[in-house]
Amino acid sequence: MYSKIRVAAYCRVSKDMEDQLHSLSVQIKYFTEYISGHEDYELVEVYYDEGITGTSTRKRDGFNRMIADCEAGKIDLILTKKVSHFARNTVATLNFTRRLSELKIGVIFMNDGIDTRDKDGELRLTIMSSIAQEESRKISERIKWGMKKHMEDGVVLGCGRIYGYKVIDGKLKIVPEEAEIVKEIFRSYLYDYSTRIKQLRNSDTKNRVWSPQHVLKILKNEKYVGDLTQWKVYKPNILAPREIANHGDNPEAPLITIRDHHEGIISREVWDAAQAEMLRRSRKSREGRKHSRVYWFSGKMVCGKCGYSYNVSGSATNPYRQVGCRNRQIYGTAPRVAPNGEHIGCDNHTIDERILDKVMQTLLANVQALRPSLEKEMLNEIRLIQSVRKSVDVEPLKAEIENLKEKKRKAIDLVIEGLISKDDLKQQTEFYDSEITRLTEKIAESQNIGALHQKQIDGIKEAMERIKNVADCDVSNTEIYGEMLDKIIVSKYKHLNIYLNGIPYYLYCQEDTAARNL
Repeated sequence: MYSKIRVAAYCRVSKDMEDQLHSLSVQIKYFTEYISGHEDYELVEVYYDEGITGTSTRKRDGFNRMIADCEAGKIDLILTKKVSHFARNTVATLNFTRRLSELKIGVIFMNDGIDTRDKDGELRLTIMSSIAQEESRKISERIKWGMKKHMEDGVVLGCGRIYGYKVIDGKLKIVPEEAEIVKEIFRSYLYDYSTRIKQLRNSDTKNRVWSPQHVLKILKNEKYVGDLTQWKVYKPNILAPREIANHGDNPEAPLITIRDHHEGIISREVWDAAQAEMLRRSRKSREGRKHSRVYWFSGKMVCGKCGYSYNVSGSATNPYRQVGCRNRQIYGTAPRVAPNGEHIGCDNHTIDERILDKVMQTLLANVQALRPSLEKEMLNEIRLIQSVRKSVDVEPLKAEIENLKEKKRKAIDLVIEGLISKDDLKQQTEFYDSEITRLTEKIAESQNIGALHQKQIDGIKEAMERIKNVADCDVSNTEIYGEMLDKIIVSKYKHLNIYLNGIPYYLYCQEDTAARNL
C-alpha cells in the first residue's frame, strides 16, 4: 500500500532586518501551499519561532517541539528555507541533522539547495552553516557597536523598570512615592537597620518584603546617586550559553559610566557613606565578625585591651542591657593563648547601655557649646594650608618643555646638514631629555600638592558642616548618635574614648563619672 511522506516545515523570524522582510505569516503560507502541492507529501505541521535568536536552540520552543515529534516517529522529512533559519551555530546544526539522520529523517534547506539525504549533504551543510555562524557574528558586532554608541550618548538601555525610577524615551525619571522608600532604605542602613526596616515594610503601600538581598541591591545601584553604569553583563561570544558579570576587564565590552547623568534620589554624601559602610561590614565579615545595626553603636565599639568588638547582652525588652567585650563573652575573663596561637579571653569591663547614651549626649552638647571655637580653629587651619601652598604657574614650564623639544628637532636637522656630529647630537639630546624630565616632574609635583591641599580643605569644610548639623539637632536623639559616631574605644580602667565622624573632637571620660549622672 502506498504511503505518503509525512513532511514538517520549520521557519523562524528573528529581529534582524533581513528576516523581517519575510514575515512569519508569509512563510507559514508558503510552506503550507508548497507541501499541499505535492501529491506524495502529507503536511504534519509548520513549526515556528518568533523573535528568537538562531545561535541557541535552548529557548526555541517550536524547534524543540519539532525534534520531539521526530523522535516520537511523527515526521519523515523537514523543510526549511535556509541554514540560518535552522541554526546559526555550526555545531548545533550538524548535531541535530546527524541525530535526525539516525532516525532516517532528512532535512532539506531549500534556498541553499542542500538535502542531508545526499552523499555530499553534510559537507555542503558544514560550509553553509559556518557561513551562517559568521553572519550571526557580524550581526552581533553591529548590534554591540550600536549599543555602545547609545550608551556613550547616555541612552538608558536594558533597564525597563528600576524601583524609584521609570524609563521614558531612554531617560530616567523619578517616581516620587518610590523615591521616598529608597531614601528610607539608605537611612535605615546607615543608622538603625533593624527598627527602620520593619517600619519600611509597614509604610510600603504595595506590601513588599524588603529582604537584606533587596536592600543591598538598591544600596549598590549607582543610579540612585545620579550616575549611570551600563554593560554590566555581556556574552563573551555569540555561542556562549549565558551572560556573565562584567568586571571591566574586556575591551570589547567596556563598562560605560556617566557621572551625574540624571537627577539622583540620594545625595553623594549619603551614597559615599553607604559604600564605605558596606566595605566596613564586608571586612568584618571576612574576619568572622557578624555585623548588627540593632543599636546606634552597633559595630562601632572596640575593646582597647584585645581588639574585639563590644556586643549587647540581655533581652531586647530589658531597659538595663549590658555591653561587653565579645572575647570575654565567648572565652571568659582569663586571658590565655589558644592552641592555634590566638590570644583569647579578656577581663575588660562591661558597660551599662544607659551610660553610653549619657556619654554621647554629653559629647554632642559639648560640640554645640564649642561650635564657635571649633569653627575658628578649622578656618585657621584652612588659611594655614592656603598660605603654605606653593602656587606654581605651570604654563611657563610647559612652554620651556616645548622649547626644548624644538631644539631637539633642530639638532637632528644639523646632523642631516653635516654641521654637527652624531656624538654631539647624542650629548645634546641627553641634556634636553633630562631637562624635559625635570620640568615634567616639577609640573606633576605642583599639581599633586594642589590636589592634596584641596582635599584637606574639603575635609575641613565637611567637618564644619557636620558641626553645624550637630548644633541644630536634639542631643538626646539616638538616631543622631548613630549618624555622628565614628567609634568608641573601651580602654583599661573603664575609660572611654569617643570619636565623631569627620569632626576633630573626641571625649575621654570615665564610666563611673557618667554613671553618677544617670
